[in-house]
Amino acid sequence: MDTAQLKTLLSSLNGKHGILGCLLISPDGAVVSSSLPADTDIATLGALSATLFSNNDVSLKRMNRGNLAQMTLLTDQGILHFYNIGKHFLVVLTAKGQRINLEGLIKSVEEHGAQLTGMLS
Repeated sequence: MDTAQLKTLLSSLNGKHGILGCLLISPDGAVVSSSLPADTDIATLGALSATLFSNNDVSLKRMNRGNLAQMTLLTDQGILHFYNIGKHFLVVLTAKGQRINLEGLIKSVEEHGAQLTGMLS
């Protein structure tokens, strides 16, 4: 896995559809790569994101609704969009106060997710 290529791919999402930056996270919450601003506490964000994703995945399985593929959270600070990539997942954060085309955001994340899947295989 080429970390420079991962960072380049994540950074290419920045600015599209109001995206502030992205995190590629392992199942244990470790940040594999990030395109978020340097002043962001990515370690804490990665760990908490892994907990959110894992807990919702378990809940869906208990409800017999399958595996969690994507999840979008709308907050007063913006959107957090989670995308499952095999054993990893991508977290995309939008900037506060942006008008977001959610359909465009999801499509871009899916396209980049396919590329990330190939890089992580």
